[in-house]
Amino acid sequence: MKAFSIAIMLILSAQFATAQNKGEAELPVPVIDSTICYEGVMSANPALTRDQLYQKVRQWASAKIVVPPHIPTLLYDNPAEGNLSARMMFHTINLSASANTNYMIPQAIIHFQVKEGKVKYTITDFLYTHGEITASYKRITEGGGLALFLNATSEQTSRAHRTEYIYYLTEINRIIQIHLKSLQAYIKRPVIDEF
Repeated sequence: MKAFSIAIMLILSAQFATAQNKGEAELPVPVIDSTICYEGVMSANPALTRDQLYQKVRQWASAKIVVPPHIPTLLYDNPAEGNLSARMMFHTINLSASANTNYMIPQAIIHFQVKEGKVKYTITDFLYTHGEITASYKRITEGGGLALFLNATSEQTSRAHRTEYIYYLTEINRIIQIHLKSLQAYIKRPVIDEF
């Protein structure tokens, strides 16, 4: 009987993993263990020293990642280790322009690890504020990366709800790709002599 119970548990676990992977494959964002996670390594201008490259990444994060004035962009800054973390706040993503509006304001953390000639980035720790506004009510909810994943993939939510969250994730991906291209261009720039 114990062997039968173990076999049933293994079958259910495999089905859950398959369903989870299917949901992950349909998403417009990379997912690792039901968590939205961007990872990659970029090559930099080989003429830059590690310290120069670190300063370029720091400058890029301070200039390109826009946050409200009272919120610090940089969360962790350690040039000796070559590690830097910054808060990424996205603009409001509106689902429609009609009177009944659904919107999302996402944010994440981007971690950088700078080595000689390379920058490793990881974008994770997603949070969001979601709002629904109609003529009769206003509802605001907050959630994290797992909730984003589940709202976009769970068969227990309505198809319209899943479609809405797929739209938000598509926009998040589009914005992140713009940021990553900007970072790549910035760290590839030639060194300019100061005079």
